Amino acid sequence: MPATAQAPAAKYVHFSDKMTESLMNINKVVQENKKTLDSIQDMAVELTRAIRSLEAVAIKYVKMADKALSAILPILKNLPIVGKDVLEFASDAQALAKKIVTACELAEKVLPGVEAGLTTADMNKLQASTGQVQQLTKSLQGLIPATAGAKK
Repeated sequence: MPATAQAPAAKYVHFSDKMTESLMNINKVVQENKKTLDSIQDMAVELTRAIRSLEAVAIKYVKMADKALSAILPILKNLPIVGKDVLEFASDAQALAKKIVTACELAEKVLPGVEAGLTTADMNKLQASTGQVQQLTKSLQGLIPATAGAKK
């Protein structure tokens, strides 16, 4: 065999063939799970809207309660017939009202972006909101008493 002759080229698999096969498998999985994925998205949108409605109702009434407590508490403190327990309850209620208002204000900032990300299937918007949603969840969980009926 002359020195310039080349051995026949070995048969090999092209990267494009491998990638095409992988993409076809991914497409198949997405198509098989389309209803589930769409149902999860629909549920997330509805839950976001429900939380926004709940937040709107809560903030309206909690702000009313906070305003009433702000007016009543100074008067109660000056009445000698009002017991220490009543004053403590009113002060605790006012502190809780302020925490709820703060959580609701955070929800007002966070949830519109979440809903927009969900309704437009914009993963960037959803990922950008993740930290804020976690902060909102922590804020809301902080309002839940450790045990029902427990005192400080």
